[in-house]
Amino acid sequence: MESKYVGVHLPAGCTLYVGDSIESLVDVGVLPIDTDSSLEITYDKISIQGSKKEQVIHYVKNMAAKATTELYQIRMSVINKLTGGVMTVTPVAGDPVAGAVQSIAAGWKVGRLYILSGQNSDGTKQTLASVKSGATVLVAGTDYVQASDASGKWGFIMITDATAPTGTALDATYGYTPAASMNVQMGAPVAEITPRIVRFLKMQDGKKYQVTLYSALLDGSLKLSFPGADADKPASLPITISGSLDPERASGSQLLDIVDEIGVE
Repeated sequence: MESKYVGVHLPAGCTLYVGDSIESLVDVGVLPIDTDSSLEITYDKISIQGSKKEQVIHYVKNMAAKATTELYQIRMSVINKLTGGVMTVTPVAGDPVAGAVQSIAAGWKVGRLYILSGQNSDGTKQTLASVKSGATVLVAGTDYVQASDASGKWGFIMITDATAPTGTALDATYGYTPAASMNVQMGAPVAEITPRIVRFLKMQDGKKYQVTLYSALLDGSLKLSFPGADADKPASLPITISGSLDPERASGSQLLDIVDEIGVE
């Protein structure tokens, strides 16, 4: 349904991404539907006038941005990206799984990455025993290749439909070693941190409103909650993200970038 007025942002919620680059942005997790995410842009306005009342010169400096939101899905490896690397996050391997089977429905596309649901705890690719189209066993490197997405999740890409018709489902058989737990450690007298790229994305009527901060970090606190047994909401993590100027970008575009398809007339 199209909105009645151009530029009106209906309450459709947003998605938060973080990464070391635009190409490596990953979804941070679930933002509660009743949580308002906000972004405040601040700067200092300076005015200068000469002693003989020459024309006043106005300029701004110290441009910055501050975003606030809340997370439900607390994935510590992703939270560590937001902190700039102040944690040490180590996955603890569980028991190996052999002979897992995942089906890709008929109508699959050549060139599309199909992520396998089972992932190795150390981030390496799975042992892909076979990919079949019906009774036909496909050939690695000829019919398909293994590949990963920006977040490091592995799967496979069909590179041709010469052997396997797209109208036939695919069955991938593979083995992997999942993580049994995640171990997080933190605490040092001094810890160097690295700013990340953070993006807020809101979709409405198939159009996007996207804000990208180029040099952002969590403000210096993490508040993990432990709701009571009768609480209506799950554990959450309120966060405040501060964005600063990225000196490696061109002047005039060092703080943020906004793409607005909703307000186009």
